[in-house]
Amino acid sequence: MPEKENTPPTEHATPENLEKAQTLLGKRFKYISHPDDTLKRLARLGAERVARDMAVYPDKYVERPAPAQPVPSVAPMDPLDILRQEHQLPALPQVFLELQQAINASNTSSDDLAAIISQDPSLTAFLLRMVNSAFYSLPMQIDTISRAVTVVGVNQLSTLAVGTSVMSLFKDVPAEVLDMEQFWMHSVACGLIARRLCRVTHKGDPERSFVAGLLHDIGQLVMLKAEPRRAAATLIQARGSDSLLFSTEQQFLGFDHATLGGMLLRKWNFPYVLVASVLEHHVPKKKHKEAEPALVHAAETIATGLGIGSSGEYFVQPPHPRIWASLELTPDSLEEMVEDLDDELEEAFGVLMNH
Repeated sequence: MPEKENTPPTEHATPENLEKAQTLLGKRFKYISHPDDTLKRLARLGAERVARDMAVYPDKYVERPAPAQPVPSVAPMDPLDILRQEHQLPALPQVFLELQQAINASNTSSDDLAAIISQDPSLTAFLLRMVNSAFYSLPMQIDTISRAVTVVGVNQLSTLAVGTSVMSLFKDVPAEVLDMEQFWMHSVACGLIARRLCRVTHKGDPERSFVAGLLHDIGQLVMLKAEPRRAAATLIQARGSDSLLFSTEQQFLGFDHATLGGMLLRKWNFPYVLVASVLEHHVPKKKHKEAEPALVHAAETIATGLGIGSSGEYFVQPPHPRIWASLELTPDSLEEMVEDLDDELEEAFGVLMNH
């Protein structure tokens, strides 16, 4: 992974950059036709954040004309055919499979989980860094996995371990089509925002919300690994026609990356709530017992609206009206929720990218 760019500085943006950022965000909010006051505040916060970022990384925001080339054709295909390409997809390590069994078992003890994690020195070191970071802000230093399991919880730590382990399986995705640093920046931000929404709304589980947000776009990575030409062509199609990426995928491929990602997690026997969160992050179902699918759906809108990273989707996703209303976010509560997000993002990104 390339070295992470710093998050935007806290000083005020110049009026010139703010005007440029407002124009850019105005384009990206194209598909939100009737924004409420909270979405209007999101657009303002996004413009301020992007304007600060422009001062530090001006090249990132230079509009480069698309090369004069015919838009490649994309033939529909069956997503199951992609998942059958075992040689193209990463193999699950043994520790991952054992963690999956531990999550799905009802009688897993803290000692059982600590024993599984401790088999993998890399995973052990990563989880200790995560537990001792601002992600948890614990008052004491945790120096053993047994202690981490006791403090954080068996289900919570196992969910975090399994979810973040997936990241390391996709670190060799070709970067020609998609800026992988910006992809993971967006994914981590979505996870952190889903976790914060969980706490603000008192719905769902913080670790599950984080992992669901972290992995919500994993279907794009599967496409890039298994069908790089189709993935690239679809991204070009979406940008060339100013269309939402998942709508373009459905039109040209016959399915979208959310469907593919959900199918992959189902194949890997992930808990249903994580499968549903990935599967439905663009088009949520009407009802769920669990809150995480709705939280991830809204977190996707907020992360893109703030201009954090890029998953390949240029536009801010219109949130489902019922889900957005159910969060009961006010402009002020939204602003308070994301106030110190960049600081947490910087630390979490650093920990996760070194895993």
